[in-house]
Amino acid sequence: MQAIVRILGHDVVLDCAPCDERRLKDLAGALEARLAGFEGDPDALRRLALVSLQLLDEVQATSAALARSRMEIERLMDLLVDAKLEAEGPEPADDTRGRVGALRVAHGSA
Repeated sequence: MQAIVRILGHDVVLDCAPCDERRLKDLAGALEARLAGFEGDPDALRRLALVSLQLLDEVQATSAALARSRMEIERLMDLLVDAKLEAEGPEPADDTRGRVGALRVAHGSA
């Protein structure tokens, strides 16, 4: 399937899946709206480059914020685990800790 979108007064034909056509048209409309903010510049390529740089800047800023959020979630999860372990208190002494239980049973029954 092909979607036809209008950008800078030109029809652009894009190959896409039927489910993507509406999204591509919405994106093209959003791009046209951003390009309208640079109406004073007659050079369409320059306007397109400016909008592209603006969009890339937004994507990078959003990605950085997302990475910071993920690190904060990880830090908070670590604090939560530490608090739960502290609330449980120390583990009781167990001399069988780390040993294979099946071997003790086999040894005791032999």
